[in-house]
Amino acid sequence: MKPRWSYMILVFLVGMGSIVGAQETGRALQAYQDRFRDASPQIKLQILQTADALSVEELGPLYVQALQYALANSGRLGSDIVLQKIGLLAIEKVGEGLYAPAVTSLWGVFDALDESTTRISVLGVLGDIGEGNAELVLDLNGWVQAQANLFRGGVVPDLQVLNAAVETLGDLGDVSSFPVLLDVQLAQISDRITDMAGGSLRGLAGDYVQLGIQTINRRTISNQLAALNFFLDDPDLDDEDRAVLATGVLSQAVRTATRGGVEQEALQEVRFRAAQELVDIPHEDAADSLIRHFNLTFRSYDRGLITKAWVLDAIAALGNTGSDAAAVRLAQFLDLLNTYTETSRPYDAQISLATVTSLGRLGDLVAYDALFYVTMLNYPASVKDAARSALDAVSR
Repeated sequence: MKPRWSYMILVFLVGMGSIVGAQETGRALQAYQDRFRDASPQIKLQILQTADALSVEELGPLYVQALQYALANSGRLGSDIVLQKIGLLAIEKVGEGLYAPAVTSLWGVFDALDESTTRISVLGVLGDIGEGNAELVLDLNGWVQAQANLFRGGVVPDLQVLNAAVETLGDLGDVSSFPVLLDVQLAQISDRITDMAGGSLRGLAGDYVQLGIQTINRRTISNQLAALNFFLDDPDLDDEDRAVLATGVLSQAVRTATRGGVEQEALQEVRFRAAQELVDIPHEDAADSLIRHFNLTFRSYDRGLITKAWVLDAIAALGNTGSDAAAVRLAQFLDLLNTYTETSRPYDAQISLATVTSLGRLGDLVAYDALFYVTMLNYPASVKDAARSALDAVSR
């Protein structure tokens, strides 16, 4: 029994020591805070400089008190050297102790001051202690977005502070910053900030491609194309990533109604760009959206609203899906072309050739009758030759 009692006594003594230690820490901290509250500015600074009875982590509440004092006197911060030193030392100590409860006070300092060096220091500390703080992320996202908007309006923001803020968003790592960081990239404020935004964007948690799709689709229609181009031109994305992204954007674009005019043209450009990416990248999941895109595109072409090139792209993209549904739709379209040709209204030879070629690539027997009929009608020799090759492909 003796060893058991010895162990219990040891645990009791350790526990009592912790309680006494915590009580002593609390009393010491309270003493510092009381002295700071009642002291003159110069003595307040000395208290911060000489407080060593507790660790920097334990003194966190004192440093928050100092930050709040600086905030309460923010009107004098620009000219009062002692007050500036109090604020800067408190910021430094909060960062040293990684005292997360100071986030709100730190943001208050950032928001209240215009002085670049202090704001950059605050941002550095916020990046270290603010992860998971939703309110901070919301505030900083809003501030960075406002700077990008100002730049687009012809106002040049504080580039050093903005660069630090973009870096801090990356440190915080919240996916809600994705649209903001993308917008900073697209604004092209400076090479340094653009590079920083790119690194922060890549460092966020979550699926980069899926976040890209969501962000593009949530932008106003007039602002979608620039974002889509940004991702599709990204050299770090492989073919599969680009195909997934193009499909995700096209899927919404073909289902979006517009009021016509400028908005309709902008949405059409988004569709064309996404479909163009799928011309050379096989992606069966894109078939349904590409069918809708083809229908819309051919309708516009038939009305004389767009050039033939976009129809050819739409047909080529369908032929690259390996999809039964795509084969059915193109076979139906070829039936229509055959009807035109049979009634002495031959359709454009390039469109006919593209349709036959895509059906050959798809290799689906559903197109056999339509292809065979091509060989019997008054098509150009190039179209008939392509139809014979396609017949071989679908008959295998």
